[in-house]
Amino acid sequence: MANQQRSGPDRLTARTKWRMRAVEILYEAESRDIEPSKVLVERADRAFADPEAPRLPAYSEQLVRGVATHLDELDDLIGRAASGWSVERLPAVDRNVLRVGLYEIRHVADVDTPVAIKEALRVAEQIGSSDDTSFVNAVLDAAAKSAPKPDDDVPGWNQVVIDEDRD
Repeated sequence: MANQQRSGPDRLTARTKWRMRAVEILYEAESRDIEPSKVLVERADRAFADPEAPRLPAYSEQLVRGVATHLDELDDLIGRAASGWSVERLPAVDRNVLRVGLYEIRHVADVDTPVAIKEALRVAEQIGSSDDTSFVNAVLDAAAKSAPKPDDDVPGWNQVVIDEDRD
């Protein structure tokens, strides 16, 4: 199919771009060997100091913080699902795509598993280390099947938490 083109960044949804931003921040933190929260603070400081600097979407920040909080759990599940591969041996970008996708599968209430996998594949197509996204698909599918969604889901990007005890 010669006319079929890989979707470019201009064809990505806002949420896909937010996921890409989260992966980029996690990658930066890992490559600099610092906590993701430090990168978030640096980005916020930069945005405050320079009105032209891009602002980080709230959903990107939620993904970064969620992955950081659940890192050991996510890496354990990825390691078990990536038969023959240790998490450390995976390319850093792919590793973080998997972490974000699996975090959404396991901990974001309004993102269904097939949607999380599809979105992870879209991110992997754009910034992953390979043109072949079948590995990301297989790992996320296996990890999702091996560990059901826990009860501690966090609200999604469009949900508001209402504290009914407040006046």
